[in-house]
Amino acid sequence: MIDSAVLIVSLGSFIAAFVNAAFATGGVYILLFSSMTVLPVTAAIALQSTFAAASLIGRIYFFWQHIDWRLMRMFALGGVLGVTLGARTFVALPEAVILTLLGLFMLLLIWLPKLPDLNRMKHPFVFIGILHSYIGTVFGVGGVLQPLMLRTKLTKLELTGTLAACMLALDVMKVIGYGSIGFNYFDYIPHIVGATLAGFAGTWAGKRTSHRVSEKLFRTVFRILVTLVALQMIYRGLTT
Repeated sequence: MIDSAVLIVSLGSFIAAFVNAAFATGGVYILLFSSMTVLPVTAAIALQSTFAAASLIGRIYFFWQHIDWRLMRMFALGGVLGVTLGARTFVALPEAVILTLLGLFMLLLIWLPKLPDLNRMKHPFVFIGILHSYIGTVFGVGGVLQPLMLRTKLTKLELTGTLAACMLALDVMKVIGYGSIGFNYFDYIPHIVGATLAGFAGTWAGKRTSHRVSEKLFRTVFRILVTLVALQMIYRGLTT
């Protein structure tokens, strides 16, 4: 009989992959929340990279010709430093603090009224890579790259492919980082396999239906859902 935690993680992976393939971003919050409902907070955060791998590989395959490889390389360069520093911070923080800070950070990202102008910076995605990867390693979700990418001149297809390439490069580094501080991925093989299979299926379904869903409606519903998830995390952190 399949463990209920594996089923919930797999379902979250399918929905997250579907959302990412259809709208370029947003699924990370769904995957993180579903994981945290059935797994320890630190394990859920460390496992995000392996859970998301199938969805990312699928998007890279489907949108290969649209990827901005120069931007991806700049981001990955900054990511090396960010993950190194983030892994050291992650191991030092208690779960209650991680939950509270993550909830506050998600609220900030989803309601932040104005973002910086990338055109005024030289090689901005190196610095974005450092910041996003540091936050992503500590909290499981970086949240910096996606909204800033939306301010570039990339098309929707380019955004989808380039985001996937950036995230896969970062996730490889994060797995190495978490492994270096003692996290054992072999304890969660069933969860990883379930999330991987569901992620491929979700990516395929999302790509086929992306043109049928109103992006404006999605963004409104997505903002509400992320807000509710963030508030729930803050509550758990303060009452743990």
